[in-house]
Amino acid sequence: MGKPAQTLVELSNTARMIVLGHTTTSELQSMFARSDVVHTANHARCPVVSWRGEPGPSELDGQPIVVGVDGSSLSTNAIDHAFEIADKVGAPLTAVHTWTEQSTLTYGEGSRFTDWEAYQQHRTAELAESLAGHREKHPDVDISYSVERGKPDVLLLEHSAHAQLVVVGSHGRSTIASALIGSTSQNLIHHSMCPVLICRS
Repeated sequence: MGKPAQTLVELSNTARMIVLGHTTTSELQSMFARSDVVHTANHARCPVVSWRGEPGPSELDGQPIVVGVDGSSLSTNAIDHAFEIADKVGAPLTAVHTWTEQSTLTYGEGSRFTDWEAYQQHRTAELAESLAGHREKHPDVDISYSVERGKPDVLLLEHSAHAQLVVVGSHGRSTIASALIGSTSQNLIHHSMCPVLICRS
């Protein structure tokens, strides 16, 4: 017995995965009235699925599983789960990496003369190389790469409109910290158009 979120976090110590419905609070409301979904996703010791979007189709429809890749250890964990699920359900996988001018060089006059197309090709090659080991472990997974300029939360939300699952890592920030700093996972929890898998451990 106890508060739902607290009980779920305790159960996460021995669970493989927790699956919840979507949050019924807005991002602003979550800052003041705790959302069980957000709290569980931020503190669970196992992956958490927030089930958003329409009910799952009776048959697989070929829509991809989308995984956000940023090079962090949390991202690596998300990639592991994304490949495993894609392999088991026979779904294609789309690895999404985003970048902005500010994240690549000092933003200013010089950025106007950068060959962004060449930079995108370079980052795509790096992304493919970084996932080579996962491809060897899951050779049946059909993977594509999407390297896009823009904010990760915005671009992953766009991908969620045509995906059956979005997989991301999470730093587990508080709702207030996320509002100030920004959180891709919490934005997806509130707005994704398909289920979201959040990986913290």
